[in-house]
Amino acid sequence: MRTRILLAALLLLFGSTTTLFSGQAKAKRTLDIYFIDTEGGAATLIVTPAMESILIDAGFVGFEGRDAKRIEKAMQQAGVTAIDHIVASHYHADHYGGIPELARLVPIKHFYDHGKMTSLADDKQFAERYAAYQEAAHGRTTALKPGDTIPLKPLTDGPAIRMVCVSSNREVIGGGKAAANAECSAAITKPEDPSDNARSVGLLLQFGAFEFLNLGDLTWNIAQRLVCPINNLGRIDLYQSAHHGNNTSNDPVLLHSIRPTAAVMNNGPKKGGSVDAIKWIRETSSVKALYQLHRNVDAKPEQNAPAEFIANLEEQPDEAYMIVASVDPAKKAFTITNGRTKVTKSYSLQ
Repeated sequence: MRTRILLAALLLLFGSTTTLFSGQAKAKRTLDIYFIDTEGGAATLIVTPAMESILIDAGFVGFEGRDAKRIEKAMQQAGVTAIDHIVASHYHADHYGGIPELARLVPIKHFYDHGKMTSLADDKQFAERYAAYQEAAHGRTTALKPGDTIPLKPLTDGPAIRMVCVSSNREVIGGGKAAANAECSAAITKPEDPSDNARSVGLLLQFGAFEFLNLGDLTWNIAQRLVCPINNLGRIDLYQSAHHGNNTSNDPVLLHSIRPTAAVMNNGPKKGGSVDAIKWIRETSSVKALYQLHRNVDAKPEQNAPAEFIANLEEQPDEAYMIVASVDPAKKAFTITNGRTKVTKSYSLQ
């Protein structure tokens, strides 16, 4: 009798556990984007409703593995144990430098970049850093070209999800059939950027009606070609400010063309977050909120976003707070949460 009672209890427990985990899996309906503080570097973790993970950049190397550990912590919060796809937007140390350290902490399945290189005038340590990156990838990297897509698992009971490359290696996506973009009448060009920033991989993530744009460090002239003379991007819900919010990017013509609802700036306390770029974004009529990973400590309070939209107010905070966006297509909205204040605000999809 005791054996039968014990067996029945175990079956009941197993059934409840299965239901619990099944319920958790079914409850995952959102697409989540984690903007990780890498002190002025870049690391953006995306987790789809299918629990597939995409990491765009991995911050700096060094600092006792600081950025790789912060990415791992974000992964734990997101409930993923591996990176399915990692994209090195370009070969600057604050973007791809942390990939080898991250690869020692967690499995990384697929590596993407703008193509192989043998030298880079921007970085005297390029040979060493690039070799470490290739070693982490076991030499198996995929060069993205404008129009390429990163294959993502389709959802059986949700909207379509797609990640397309819109810029890479100084080229941009084309094929737009819209009329000439009237915003381009105000376009100006700047001196050509010879750095690897201009080769940045730019990515457009589409999840149902939601669109998120991450252009890495893509600079002014190349970024402008995405919307001039024809707007090949359309309207964007969430925009990650290019080049950490520097005024070498974030062209007002681009901003007025994509008309984002909200923007997140992955700046550091003394890197990026330029007064010009903050002003340009905040003055874009469609923008409901600009979030900053850090307060620009060299700027006046009114030249930053309001404190409630800044994740890290101090130059060296005790804890590195994230900004997290979450998209629920059923609600036709997305939310953004400031990790420091724990306040969540909701924004309607366009």
